[in-house]
Amino acid sequence: MIPFRRRVIDALVAPLRALDAVEAVWEGGSAATGRLDAFSDVDLCIVAPADHTDAVFDAVERALATVAPIEHAWRVEPPAFRDMAQRFYLLAGAPPFFAVDCSVLAPAGVAQFLERERHGEPLVYFDRGGRVRAVPLDRSAHEAKRSARLAQIGQAAPVYALLARKELARERALEALGFYQALLRALVELFGMAHRPERFDFGLRYVHGDFPPEVQRRLAHFAFVPDAQSLGGRIDEIVAAIQAQHAALTAQNRAAP
Repeated sequence: MIPFRRRVIDALVAPLRALDAVEAVWEGGSAATGRLDAFSDVDLCIVAPADHTDAVFDAVERALATVAPIEHAWRVEPPAFRDMAQRFYLLAGAPPFFAVDCSVLAPAGVAQFLERERHGEPLVYFDRGGRVRAVPLDRSAHEAKRSARLAQIGQAAPVYALLARKELARERALEALGFYQALLRALVELFGMAHRPERFDFGLRYVHGDFPPEVQRRLAHFAFVPDAQSLGGRIDEIVAAIQAQHAALTAQNRAAP
């Protein structure tokens, strides 16, 4: 662990432990998934009642200021998940690309971040109530979510393709690109269903570790469109790729017991 990262964590944990309202603190992200490297952020999860959120963030900011001045803060609105508040901090003099991603979770929001297959093993700094432990993924609920998303992609892709082609016909390449990007997101999810079903909905996060090299190369081909003139051909290609991948997954679902 780089020394600056260790200093930040040490500075945060003690004052958070001193707050009676804080039930637990753990680190997720790369520290929980075994991907920690020199560029890793601090992904801190803090369990506290929702009405203590502001007090917790105040304590976090005071603690960070003892390490380095806060150069930039982002209060994420709306938060990405229910029962949470999230802020990002960039610190003066920090190593390149370093950030502190801090989430305050109401007790009701804890479970969604502890599914082992999706989020790894939490690195727990303290846990007064013993609630912070990795649990197995609810595979039945997750499979229902995956099947519903597969059906949605099958319905949505032809519409996005039509809209992208329409905007190209209007010579509005930027608007066509927006619909094309929706097709790209759909293809990433379909490859996710095949190669990392537990995390199919993680988008382009972790693709370098989760997807085979040939799939990464295909996605790079679709992602990096060189110019507007190339977009029409890429739309045709990506639609064909989506159709093939969707058909394979649908057949696999039908064959499953």
